[in-house]
Amino acid sequence: MEDKPQYEGRFILGNKEKISFPDLKRRNIVARIDSGAQSSSAHCDKIWVETMAGEKVLCCRFLKRSANVVRFNHFSRKRVKSSNGTLQTRYSVRLKIRLGEVEKVTEVTLTDRSTMNYTVLLGRRFLRGDFLIDVSKSYLQSKK
Repeated sequence: MEDKPQYEGRFILGNKEKISFPDLKRRNIVARIDSGAQSSSAHCDKIWVETMAGEKVLCCRFLKRSANVVRFNHFSRKRVKSSNGTLQTRYSVRLKIRLGEVEKVTEVTLTDRSTMNYTVLLGRRFLRGDFLIDVSKSYLQSKK
């Protein structure tokens, strides 16, 4: 295994990196690293709530080109300022994300990012404490 770039115990990231969602069995997803965003967000083609066994369950088609429905028993709604400055109400879930050698659970808002260049955006809550960013580079913690 090759050494990953580090500085004072923190991994150095490029402006985009490949990540995985281990619990959802999704790997090699290109994510935009965005220190300007507080929370992380992921694309969903369709999002809806169903009642199953008397409990509300959040359902979605997670990331692009996915025919599989992903269900979340624990979710919330929160107001988020979008990239164009408007306030939106989005569903929010806690997901395990793996980036390089770091794996942790973080809050991810679910939204339609079909007009964006990247299906996943990683914000400061995920990055804090473990990473530094070199915006002039890409894929420092993952293979292109």
